[in-house]
Amino acid sequence: MKAHTMKFRDCKSCLVYGTDNRPLANARVERTKDGGIMLFFQTQKLRSIRVKTVVDFYDQVQGVIRSRCELVIQHNIYGTKIKEPWMASCDILEVYDVYQRQKDLRIDVQIRAEFRTDAGWFFSGTIQNISAGGVYIVTKQALKKNDRFLFNYSFGSELVELKAKVLRVAGPVMGNGIGYGCQFVGLAPEAEAAVRKFVYTKQMQKQKE
Repeated sequence: MKAHTMKFRDCKSCLVYGTDNRPLANARVERTKDGGIMLFFQTQKLRSIRVKTVVDFYDQVQGVIRSRCELVIQHNIYGTKIKEPWMASCDILEVYDVYQRQKDLRIDVQIRAEFRTDAGWFFSGTIQNISAGGVYIVTKQALKKNDRFLFNYSFGSELVELKAKVLRVAGPVMGNGIGYGCQFVGLAPEAEAAVRKFVYTKQMQKQKE
């Protein structure tokens, strides 16, 4: 799939990889009046350069669009609302894949978290895997199908509130409590984008290990 055939539906952020294929920096995405793509970086750790590399675009409608792009990175010369120190013009050379919502990757994690139910009481547990669609948690708290809860987690620099409901009770987990498969509900676009970034970054890190 060539660049000129790919149209973003609702893309405001992306993750740029370095030439070593490791995550380099997040960027804000803007479309120009002539249909071009501009990226704006908050990080200071860049330099003026023309480079071909991989970029994951987080489109709220289509999912993650993984592309090979040519970037021309330079100091930000525009008076943007958020004055990021670096900017880049971006030409998409090739689209490798589009990870749609129904094909969300799920990664294994070990995240301790505090949860709060709709009734206002708290319980603790461990998130053992996560995707943009939901989480699998283990807790000693007894829950039943359709019970709802929320929790906060920092995905990088982004503190996100997530709400979920129990889809299935997986049963006892030796020495740890009970496992529950849960689905996110009412996920705001910003929260979904943050989860997607987290999942795909972790996936890339694991592939490099």
